[in-house]
Amino acid sequence: MYFAWATIEDDDHHGSTKLHMDLTDAMNKMLWGANGSDGQPGPALWHLFDAVDAPIVRKFLKEDCDFQGPGDAVHSQTVYLTPDKRKLLFEKYRVRPYTIYQYPNQAVFIPAYCIHQVSYYIDVQVPLGSDS
Repeated sequence: MYFAWATIEDDDHHGSTKLHMDLTDAMNKMLWGANGSDGQPGPALWHLFDAVDAPIVRKFLKEDCDFQGPGDAVHSQTVYLTPDKRKLLFEKYRVRPYTIYQYPNQAVFIPAYCIHQVSYYIDVQVPLGSDS
């Protein structure tokens, strides 16, 4: 079970769950979300990277995010890729995450070895069925 604090999607805030990788497939169901100013629950914002991009993301974390260790840049769970960092990753390596907005009672499947991060947003609303 995970609990997440609300945050803002900008370069000064760093998400609820930092970048990490699970060694097995996982399924996460969102059971509840705090209501935003419009009275509707906000979404969890997921960024999932394809497993084949893991070596590039690790290189990026060391070279462009100043990861100094100890240990593995992904498994340390100390880095959150902000919008500017995700943009730089795409510009340098053409790597971008899949973006998922998850609302209460929805499940997200995370394949093994896919690097991912999560944030929870109270006042961000994305219509269901959008191409997020």
